[in-house]
Amino acid sequence: MKPRIAQQGWRIGDIPFKLWSIHPMKDFWGISSATERRLNRLGIHSIKELALSSVEMLRKEFGILGEELHQHANGIDFSRISDVYIPSSRSFGKSQILFRDYTNRKEIELLLLELLDDVCFRLRMHQVVAQTVHLSIGYSKQTGGGFSRQKKMGRASNLNQDIFPYCLTILHNFDNGMPIRSIGISLSNTSIEEEEQMSLFEDIDQRERAYALAKTIDEIRMRYGKNSLLRASSHLEHSTARYRNGLVGGHKA
Repeated sequence: MKPRIAQQGWRIGDIPFKLWSIHPMKDFWGISSATERRLNRLGIHSIKELALSSVEMLRKEFGILGEELHQHANGIDFSRISDVYIPSSRSFGKSQILFRDYTNRKEIELLLLELLDDVCFRLRMHQVVAQTVHLSIGYSKQTGGGFSRQKKMGRASNLNQDIFPYCLTILHNFDNGMPIRSIGISLSNTSIEEEEQMSLFEDIDQRERAYALAKTIDEIRMRYGKNSLLRASSHLEHSTARYRNGLVGGHKA
């Protein structure tokens, strides 16, 4: 006899009774403890209040994520199940062959920071965090050689301020001082962006502000182009950010 296929689902009428009754809010998909605290500060203390709140207010506080939270609270989800699966082996990276040999390590540090800006931007766009940073350095054609090393971070992140110190640690530990001609950064050991492990000695509000600022910068760059908002150091002569941002598929636009 052919086995019966079991199916389960919710109707629109179930939303007020099943979806809005989820408590605490951090048990709802996409809401971490940190997000719940930010919602509470807006006067939102339940999924029902989230569903009935102003989309404009949520967008102002959370950016694009605010719209998604509002949609999810109303039982709307445009994503496919396959969209939320992130293979643990997936990595995000970027490399660059420099225009000339660089001997000044402060200049190299700036170039690495700019490269990391792009990689972290991609992490946030995919709503993932990474816990392993991999740095590759290639020396001048005249000397040859280089190194490629990785380091596991204390916690997963997609914020430059967390990851860049690890890049510098690798650089300072393995660099032999020869002229550098190529650089590369990749971030791996990825997982879906969710509640972070907080330190007892960490200012949670300050971290939330840093994350909100990063998201705001991402939205500005997506809307007006990557060169619309740059670090002041990216206007220095040895910076390559503005040039790279003008490339399409690796070629000058």
